[in-house]
Amino acid sequence: MFKSRVLAMFFIVLLGVTTHAHAGQSETLTITSAQFKTPIEYIVTLPNDYHSENKQDKRYYLHLDIHPRSQGYISQLNDWLSHNGEWPWPQTIVVTPKNYHSGFAQQFEQLIHEPNNAVLLNYIEHDLLASIDKQYRTNGFRTYSGFMGNAAFGLHILLNRPQLFTGYILASPTLGDNMFNISQSAIEKLKVKDDKLRYLYISIGGHPYEQNSIDAVKKFEYALSQTAPSTLEWQVVYNRTNNYMSQPIIALINGIEGLFADKFTPLAADSAISQQGADAIIAYYQQLSAKKYGFEVSAEGSLKHLAESWITTEPNKAQALFSRIIVLYPESSYAQSSLAAFYASQGNLEQAIAAQQKAVEKAKNLVEWHQLKQQGQLEQYQLQLSEQKAKQ
Repeated sequence: MFKSRVLAMFFIVLLGVTTHAHAGQSETLTITSAQFKTPIEYIVTLPNDYHSENKQDKRYYLHLDIHPRSQGYISQLNDWLSHNGEWPWPQTIVVTPKNYHSGFAQQFEQLIHEPNNAVLLNYIEHDLLASIDKQYRTNGFRTYSGFMGNAAFGLHILLNRPQLFTGYILASPTLGDNMFNISQSAIEKLKVKDDKLRYLYISIGGHPYEQNSIDAVKKFEYALSQTAPSTLEWQVVYNRTNNYMSQPIIALINGIEGLFADKFTPLAADSAISQQGADAIIAYYQQLSAKKYGFEVSAEGSLKHLAESWITTEPNKAQALFSRIIVLYPESSYAQSSLAAFYASQGNLEQAIAAQQKAVEKAKNLVEWHQLKQQGQLEQYQLQLSEQKAKQ
C-alpha cells in the first residue's frame, strides 16, 4: 500500500511547476470551493482563434489534466494536431492546475484510504467543470488525461461519475494494492451505464514504477471484457517500446486518434454498417451526434465510399446516392465534386462540368487549397471535353 501511495502522490504533488511555453492564449482561472480553505488556480489555454470576432459563436472541446507540468505538452500537441483543419484533434480548451495545491493533495491522499469519499468528485463536477462551462464557450464534450496516480483517479471518475467526461486517456495507472478500490469494484461498477457513448484508452509499460500495477491493469482489462457496456469503447495497450516518461505523451496521441476515429475516418464500403445500406450509415452518425458528440457529425464521407463502391456494378444506385448526399449536405463542395466525378466516370463530361462548377462555387468559403483543387478539377474536365470534341 505504501508503494502505491508514494508513487501516486509523487506525480500529483512533487512536480508542481508551471510551464512557460504554451500554444494559444492562456488565462488564469481561480476556483473558490467550500471543499478547500484556499482557492485553486488553473491555467486555461485557449485556441488561437478563441477571441476572433468571426469565432464568437464557436464552442470548443474541453481537456483536463490535473498535473501542473502537463500544460505545456498538452497545449502544444493540441495546437499542432488541430492547426491543419482541426484533424486529428479539434481545437480544444486545455485546463491544468497552475501549481501544486496542498488541500487537493490532502484530499487525494484521503481518497486512497477512503475510496467512497466524494470530496474530489464533487469538486470536479460542481466547482471546477461548472466554472469552466460558465466562463468559457465549451460544447459539452470533455476529455481527461492522467499519468500514474492521476490516471488511477481517472478510472475512479469513470467508475463513479462516468458522465463527467466523454473520453478518458490514461497512462500507467497506479492500480496496485487495489488503489481507490478500483480492482475490487470494477466488475460491478462497469455494469452501470447511461445512454451516452464513451471512450477509454489505457496504456502501461514495463518500468519498475509500473511493475506493481501491471497485474491490476490486466484484471481491469478482464473486467472490461466481461461487463463493460456496449456504449463504452475501450482499448488497453501494453507499451514496452517507449520510455517511461514518454508514456503520457504517446498515450495522449494514440488515445486522441482513437477517440476521434469515428469522426474523422469514414466507414469502409464493406464495413458491417455500410453493408446495411445508406439508411444504416445515416442512423449510425445520428447516434454518434446525439450520444457522443452532442452536435452533428457528418455521414458524408461514409456515404460517398458506399456510392463509389457501386459505380462499376450498379451505376444507377451510385448516382442516386450521390444525388442524395447533395440533398443531405447542400453546402458541401465535395458532395458536388463527387457527383461530378461519377458523371466523368460514365463519360458524361458536360454533366460533370455542370456539377463541378457548383463545387467550385461552394468552395469559395473554404481555404485556398480546396478552392484551387476544385478549380483544377473543373479545368481538367473542360480540357477532356475539348479534346473529346476535337476528335469528333
